[in-house]
Amino acid sequence: MVKRLCLFAGYSKNNIIEDYVVYYIKELSLFADVYYCADCNINEFELNKLSNYVKKSIAYRHKKYDFGSWAILLSHINNINEYDEILLINDSVYGPLFPLKDIFEKMKDKEVSAWSVCGNLFMMSFFIVLKREVFLASWFKDFMDNIKNDLEKNDIVRLYEKGLSKIIEQHNLKWDCAFSSQNLKAQIKEKQHFIQKGLKNIPLKTRICHRFRFNKIRLYDDDYFALLLLGFPFIKKQAFGFYSNNFNLLAPIFIKKYSHYDYNLIANSLEINNITQNHLSFRTKIIKNLKNFIFEKKYKGKGIVYKIFKIKIYTKKHSI
Repeated sequence: MVKRLCLFAGYSKNNIIEDYVVYYIKELSLFADVYYCADCNINEFELNKLSNYVKKSIAYRHKKYDFGSWAILLSHINNINEYDEILLINDSVYGPLFPLKDIFEKMKDKEVSAWSVCGNLFMMSFFIVLKREVFLASWFKDFMDNIKNDLEKNDIVRLYEKGLSKIIEQHNLKWDCAFSSQNLKAQIKEKQHFIQKGLKNIPLKTRICHRFRFNKIRLYDDDYFALLLLGFPFIKKQAFGFYSNNFNLLAPIFIKKYSHYDYNLIANSLEINNITQNHLSFRTKIIKNLKNFIFEKKYKGKGIVYKIFKIKIYTKKHSI
């Protein structure tokens, strides 16, 4: 039997532990020993919500975000040699929408040293699994011991989220994703009729406004609902605040029809965090695309790229 350690990184602008987090950690505790650290000031009353499901809970503002929380938790683990796998998890998603055993079963025979639920050119860090050749390595300890604070989000992604995949490759180890740009088309093709039928749950006028693309993982636009039909076990919390999708309309439809997950956990969280979203009309989408054509700002590998009429005019390199 695989023995797992789960390091769960939390954050709440309201300094509370929401019900969706309690449910998620409860589900994780069926598969792993869970340790929780939040990068915010959460009192003992709130932390006690997790007491039945975690081995340890910590909360204070350290300003190192998820990787900082994972590093802090690692420093509290004295028996790390007893574990076969470490899970790096955060609370940026709602779920699991489907049983976690399904994703573990899907990835159990992969000959890799690390894997995540999804990724394109790197493992997305809301759910990563590391094996012993990674988490017991001195270079991994050095990587985690050197997490900086007060960085911008795009620097965190570049240095740590992308950086973790990169450093694993540099040590001649392999990683993979359950859902990725490399395997998505094949998974869609395998369940083509089911996907086509499922997407008809999207109202016709909404489908007309959207061109579905399955060449890469997209978690923040309406393409996501094809992933859900494939059994993708999570839905990004942040996606509900975007005005470039229809999550507010579609998520209740798909989750209530295809998942046993209690949608009230999502609805309550959206209310607590004051996350609201307008329905994306055809007119709104046309205006948005036109604005992006006239002027666009994109984060690329070398820095921030500015474009006018899709012509690159300036690149601002990373400061660190």
